[in-house]
Amino acid sequence: MADGIGHGTNLLQGIAIVVVIILLLIAMGIVF
Repeated sequence: MADGIGHGTNLLQGIAIVVVIILLLIAMGIVF
């Protein structure tokens, strides 16, 4: 059970990181 929760948290963190990177790329594209 704890393993599943850990994997879910890691997945959410990974998705959050990807989203942040995409937003940064979009922001850079708009600025430059």
